[in-house]
Amino acid sequence: QSSKSVFRLLLTLLQEEMKFFLCLCAALVAGCTAQIRCESPPQWESRNIYFHPAVGHIRPVEARYSYDKINERKRWLEIEPSSENSTYKFVDRIAIFSEKIEYEIDLKTRECVKRPLRYPFYDHDVPYYAQFNSLFYLGSSAVEEGNIEYSRWTYKFTDAFWEGTFTTHGCLPYQSNYFNSTTFGVRLEEIVDITPGISDPNVFIPPTNCRDYY
Repeated sequence: QSSKSVFRLLLTLLQEEMKFFLCLCAALVAGCTAQIRCESPPQWESRNIYFHPAVGHIRPVEARYSYDKINERKRWLEIEPSSENSTYKFVDRIAIFSEKIEYEIDLKTRECVKRPLRYPFYDHDVPYYAQFNSLFYLGSSAVEEGNIEYSRWTYKFTDAFWEGTFTTHGCLPYQSNYFNSTTFGVRLEEIVDITPGISDPNVFIPPTNCRDYY
């Protein structure tokens, strides 16, 4: 009788240990899944709102954005608020990073100028050594189809700090904020309405009448 009691006790303890082990494994798997570094699609189009004083955007700018990581090209169809009054300027801006040249076309006057790029190409991926920060929902997790889950990441450079927010499904960037103590300065960016791919590759081809501006 005593041996049977001991056996039942050992069996109960073993079952409890197995439950604990399975729960621990589930927690570890969930944590690892949330912290896996992802890569964004290499080409897409979106709507962007950004603030970057180092390149002349001292007020928030709204733009249609075309992003081509493969060929290191970017294009912004911008609505720029004037720094002097309540008027707006409509600009088509094309950056060809492989040539280190930026083209700016005034959509009202059709005047085009080109100038050297003052900053390097930056992608919209999670940096390789970035640290996972947290998971959160935009909307409500209690409402079916009323939320989107995001992951937040941070990365410290030698003289800068970056934080970014990405969808957990598809690794689509939502926010990218960069703080630098040197010439690049501060860049705050919000990205919405992403469509994978480039609908018209010709948006990266500048006019032939662009004059140099230094």
